[in-house]
Amino acid sequence: MASQFKLSVCPHDTAKNLLGWFTLNTYLQRNLGTGIHFEPQDNFLVERQAVLDNAFHVVYANPYSALCFARDKGFVPVARPAGVVDETVVVRKAGAAALESPRIASATDKLVIHDLGLDVLRTLEIDPAKASFKFVGNHLNAAKAVLQDEADLGFVFNETWAGLAAATRAQLEVVGESTGGRAFHCFMVSPEWVDKREAIQHILCNMHLDPSGKRVLDDLHFECFEPVGEEVLAPLAALIGEPR
Repeated sequence: MASQFKLSVCPHDTAKNLLGWFTLNTYLQRNLGTGIHFEPQDNFLVERQAVLDNAFHVVYANPYSALCFARDKGFVPVARPAGVVDETVVVRKAGAAALESPRIASATDKLVIHDLGLDVLRTLEIDPAKASFKFVGNHLNAAKAVLQDEADLGFVFNETWAGLAAATRAQLEVVGESTGGRAFHCFMVSPEWVDKREAIQHILCNMHLDPSGKRVLDDLHFECFEPVGEEVLAPLAALIGEPR
């Protein structure tokens, strides 16, 4: 019989290593002594809405979704990958001139990368109100839009930027980058599982000390998880405001 308990993971992460997340779910089930059904999605808006509309008990959420899940469903943060943060790299075509009213390519305004990009614009003394925005679906497309002269600037997720081929990066130049580490993915538990919060936090944050847990972490390219609580939501809310 299928488990009544469910896990959801941000599609950006499952796209990189779906099998690794199934393995992590197996590890969590074994150590928690509870069956958990993992339901991967390939679209972050679909995944976010599924969690909001249905009974999920554990989620690994991107920063924007974390705010939505806390606000609308009462989810509580429990752990995050140590040293892994979401930042925005603002790029333009190499050698291009600065513009007062640029066309900007962004994946969507429903991820924190967009809000961080707006912050970078202000540090560059570019008024976001004078810019025009084209939402292109993902961070790689934002870089492509700049390369194809469909946009003057692109908001690119720092992980996506680091993963671009050297030849592609050579055609672009970084004009600004967010800093501060205010945004990051995190595990959260639902109000129905608040009694399991400490146990789940303990399992996740001690994986690096267990050889089998360490193998799962290595496969997902995480060093370790560290504990977090509701205090991480306030800086996100200040950055994003009310999730749209």
